[in-house]
Amino acid sequence: MPQLAMAARRLSGSPVLPHGRCLLSAMSDMASHTLEKRSINDLLQLAERPAEFRALQLHETLKVGLARCALRLAEMPFGFCKLPSIKHVSEAYVNNFRQVVEYEHRKGVAGLMDEEYHELTRSILNEHRGTMLDVAKGMWEFREDLGLLFGDNLELAEVREDLRLIKDVEASLDEFFTERLTLRLLITHVQKLNQWNPLEKPAGKEMVGVVNVNTQPISSLSRAFVAARFMCMRDFQAAPDLKVNGVMHDEYILSEISRQQHFPYVDTHLFYIFLELVKNAARASIMRAQQDGADLSHVPSISILVPEEQYTWDRERSVKLADKGTGMSRGTLSRAFCYSFSSVKDRPTVAHELSDFDRRVPLAGFGFGLPISRVMARYFCGDIDLNSIPGQGTDVYVYL
Repeated sequence: MPQLAMAARRLSGSPVLPHGRCLLSAMSDMASHTLEKRSINDLLQLAERPAEFRALQLHETLKVGLARCALRLAEMPFGFCKLPSIKHVSEAYVNNFRQVVEYEHRKGVAGLMDEEYHELTRSILNEHRGTMLDVAKGMWEFREDLGLLFGDNLELAEVREDLRLIKDVEASLDEFFTERLTLRLLITHVQKLNQWNPLEKPAGKEMVGVVNVNTQPISSLSRAFVAARFMCMRDFQAAPDLKVNGVMHDEYILSEISRQQHFPYVDTHLFYIFLELVKNAARASIMRAQQDGADLSHVPSISILVPEEQYTWDRERSVKLADKGTGMSRGTLSRAFCYSFSSVKDRPTVAHELSDFDRRVPLAGFGFGLPISRVMARYFCGDIDLNSIPGQGTDVYVYL
């Protein structure tokens, strides 16, 4: 990891672990290891290994991942690492690393199957549920700090073209969220496989840990559309229709063809990706109707195109989502995946407003939806591409 020593020095304090080793030294050592992403096949194969092996795999991943996440944030350039919300997240990862290493020193690897360790991993998972919001607040704090120096009209998404450091921050955030995803994925997967949560209902036969071996993309898309439609009706009292391969969504979802399209995937990731994309398309469609002065009962529909043959899904999993909304200029399109960009005008203007903004579960406005969706798609070697014509709409291609 570049500038690892500098990043380590930025973290406050240097407590000593029970066996006498400096915490920062231990973290630097762990962070120097590569944190391997897990493929769908890796997750399925892990289910066939003994519970003790899975627990050890999780433990080793936690040590490396927690250290890398903490130091990844601590090495952020241009003062980003010193922002209150970013320091809060980084310090939480440092504390979690300390907890994991101290537990190993006290109980050894033999204690990884104890309920105490299971509770520790659950608490780490729960503690970081709000990390995305904290980092989003950090991005707002970053903009505020730079605004004090360079003027309130500063737009980071535009400055990034002239200032490489902004792109470096965004690249580091991509890497941070990828590593965070590895941690959360493996914690949840191993917990489900080892049935560490006695209150959780047993998973169905289709679920192997976090992997749904019979993921039906149209089913995930349908749930995302229902959620987005609810938000549209709440905010605009109108919502676009959804067509799948030229057929109305409600009709297509009942067809035999929609159930034939399936493959192993982490369906919670797929739902998140589809929800973000459908929300964007729905909002753009409503805005287009408003601009045209049309009755909002005639919002342009959203169109989905998917392969209908199972053998195609087995080789090339792709989904096209097209709207006839406001579209984007080439300049806007180039900023679409920036963490500092959002086309929404009614959004927080200062960092402290962000928590209240989040409670509404807004249709759009954070600027994190598209970049996080792309991180999720790329995690399993997929991707998201955008094409758009101003005033005519946007086409989104999702490769899984």
